[in-house]
Amino acid sequence: MRHTKLLTITLVGLSMGCAETRTAEEYSEAVTADPAHYSVEYENDAVRLLRIAYGPGEESVMHYHPATCSISLGPASWQMTDPEGTVSQDSATAAGQVECGEATVHLPENPGSQPSELILVEFKEGATAGMTTWEYPGAVVADSAHYSVEFENDVVRVLRIAYGPGERSVMHYHPANCSIALGDASWRMTDPTGAMAQDSVMLGEVECGDAGVHLPENTTSGPSELILIEFKGRETFAE
Repeated sequence: MRHTKLLTITLVGLSMGCAETRTAEEYSEAVTADPAHYSVEYENDAVRLLRIAYGPGEESVMHYHPATCSISLGPASWQMTDPEGTVSQDSATAAGQVECGEATVHLPENPGSQPSELILVEFKEGATAGMTTWEYPGAVVADSAHYSVEFENDVVRVLRIAYGPGERSVMHYHPANCSIALGDASWRMTDPTGAMAQDSVMLGEVECGDAGVHLPENTTSGPSELILIEFKGRETFAE
């Protein structure tokens, strides 16, 4: 099932004892503030991909995020406290749900009885797209049955990829990208020369790579789904 929600979150100042107001930039970013729950998976000049993992009942400290998109790796519940002390209602996310929103300061808590894990894409200020063009069509144009757009801005396009057992695509192009597996899966990739390669991924696995052309086939016995973050116009991930 497809789950997408666009969130717009307004930053608020924290009133201190002597009427001082703190700006968002005065809060630590997530990995510095709370390395027990936030770790860096991949990073380039445009984005930073964080893995976020909370045990049941665990909470963080107040910290800052720039604009983000999150990909939930399983069902989860969250409670957020803002700098003024306002506590949001518990919000639930489904496995594979994508949520995108503006910069924010918050203190998250997992109020549920199960662990919660997600991948967070943080957008860096000043990021720009490249200008590369290829002779092969992009995935959504070539194969809209398996590829759909979840979110898009000037720098990235977030795709949901869903294949049934044994299904295959057509030859198509991706710019530099990062993928997040929403379940265990096996893929057979064929390149334009006819060469084939096998690739297996596990739930929550993140892979980033350079631009390329391929024809994927799902060799798993069940359906396979993942989220792909395409970096517009970029041939290499590490630009």
